[in-house]
Amino acid sequence: MNAIGYIRISPHLQTIGDQEIAIKKFCTEKGLNLLMLFKDSGEYNEDRERESWLAVEEYVQYSGEVNFLLFVLPEKITRYNKLIDDVQDHFRRKYNVLLVAVV
Repeated sequence: MNAIGYIRISPHLQTIGDQEIAIKKFCTEKGLNLLMLFKDSGEYNEDRERESWLAVEEYVQYSGEVNFLLFVLPEKITRYNKLIDDVQDHFRRKYNVLLVAVV
């Protein structure tokens, strides 16, 4: 099964290196093929308008080979916890991709 990772800089959370290690370790432990890691610079745009986030969705849409979107904490996907369910539902319904927090 294939996965991609999403890493986002945050002054209050783990570093990029820590997040990358956690995602790669998770893939190794679960036998997942990590296709790509997307890194967000931490820009403070609307959550779904970040350039790196748009690239994630475009990759998922056109590759057709992603089963899992991995991240460290929900805060890495959206600052608004109530939106994480919406994002999860969107990826599951539209692309059959599951979002998984690796920690």
